[in-house]
Amino acid sequence: MFEKILAVAIMALVYALIVSERVHRTTAVLLGVVLVLGFRLLTIEGAVTFVAWEALGLIFGMFILVSALNESGFFRWIGLHALRATRFRPVRIFFLFSALAAFLAAFMDSITVMIFMASLTIEISRVLGLRPAPFLIGQITAANIGGASTMVGDPPNVIIGTALNLGFLDFVTNTGPIALAVFAVNAGFFYAYFRKSDLRSRVVFPEAAAADGGEFDPFSAVHDVRLMRIALAAFVFTITLLVLHQLLDMVVAFVALLGATVVLVFGGKDMPELVEKIDWHTLLFLGGLFVIVGGLEETGVLHDFANALGAASGGNRALLLTLILWPAALLSMVLDNVPFTAAMIPVIRDIAGVHGIPVQPLAWSLALGADVGGNATPIGASANVVGLAVAEKSKIHVSWREYVRVALPATLLAVAVANVLLVLRYG
Repeated sequence: MFEKILAVAIMALVYALIVSERVHRTTAVLLGVVLVLGFRLLTIEGAVTFVAWEALGLIFGMFILVSALNESGFFRWIGLHALRATRFRPVRIFFLFSALAAFLAAFMDSITVMIFMASLTIEISRVLGLRPAPFLIGQITAANIGGASTMVGDPPNVIIGTALNLGFLDFVTNTGPIALAVFAVNAGFFYAYFRKSDLRSRVVFPEAAAADGGEFDPFSAVHDVRLMRIALAAFVFTITLLVLHQLLDMVVAFVALLGATVVLVFGGKDMPELVEKIDWHTLLFLGGLFVIVGGLEETGVLHDFANALGAASGGNRALLLTLILWPAALLSMVLDNVPFTAAMIPVIRDIAGVHGIPVQPLAWSLALGADVGGNATPIGASANVVGLAVAEKSKIHVSWREYVRVALPATLLAVAVANVLLVLRYG
C-alpha cells in the first residue's frame, strides 16, 4: 500500500511542478525518474523496459523530416499558395487557413505548424486591417483537431498507437472521420461567432502582391529548393510506408528513422546542424514520463483505477467510452495531455481484458478526448502555447478571458459531437 501511495505522490509532484512552471517540464520529469528509482519502485532494468522506444524513434524521425521541411522554406511556401487561393477574402482566409493547419498537423508536429501559420496570419492581418485573434484561435483549435486524425498527428496518438500496436490506417479510418466532423462543427462555431465583426477586411488588398516578385509571392519563401524537394520526397515516402507498415510488417520507428536518414544523407552539408535543432527536451520528457508511469503500473495503481472505472460503467460500452472521453478532455484543458495519456494506456488495456471488449474503441475515445480537449484554454496543448507566444512577440496579446470565452464552448460542443459519434459507431 505504501508503494502505491508513493507512486501516486511522485506523479502528483511532477504534475504540480509542470503546471506551476517553476521548472522546465523535462526537469520535473527527471526528478520523478530519480524518485521512482531512488525509492526502488522500479529497478534500472525495469525502467528501461517501460520506455516506449518505438514511440521515441517515431517522434525523432518525424522531427528530422519536419525540421528539414521548415529549413527549406516549405511551410511558408505552402501558406502563401493558400493565401493566393483565397484572393485575400477574410472569410476564405479563415476557413482555408484553418483547414491547412488541420491538414498539416495531421502529419507534422503542431508546434512547427503553428509557428509558421501564426507568423503568416499576423503578417496578413496587419496588411488587411484585420484583428488576428479570431484567425489564430481558429487555426490553433483546428491544428489540435487535425492532430487527432492520424497516428503521427499528436504525441498522445503516437504513444497510443505504438503501445497498443495500432497502425496509421487504424487511426485514419476510426478517429479520422470523427475528427473531420468535429473540425466542421468547430469551424462553423467560430464563423458564426466572428463573422459579423472580425471577418471583414477594412482595406482592399491588391492581388499583385501575391504575383511573381510580389510581397507574398510563394516562391520568395523558398530558402533551399534542393532540400525542399529531397525533404518532401522523403516525407511522402515515409508517410506511404507508415500507411503500409502493417502489410509490410515494418516497425513504425524504423520507417520514420529510414525517412530521416534519407534526408540527412542527401540533404546537404548543413544536416548536422539540423540534428542540433531537434526538440531533444520533448524526447527526454517522454522517456522519463514512461518510467514514472511504469512505477504506477508496477505498484498496481493503474490496475486498481481500471477496476474502479470498469465498475462505474457496469460493463456498458457506451458509458465506458464516455467515462474515458470526458475526463481526458477536461484534464487536457489545463494539464499536459501526454502524461495522462501515457497513464491511461495500461488502464484501458486492463478494462478491455476484464470486460472482454476490444481495446480499440477505448483507444479512439482516449485519443479524441486528449487531443480535442486541449483546445479549451491557452495552455491546453503545445500548439496553443506556441501560437499565442508568436502573437505576443508581435505585440498582439490574446488574454485568457478572450481565448476561453470562445474556445471553451467550442471545445465542449466538439467533445459532445465526438461523444455522440463514438457511441453511435462503437457503443
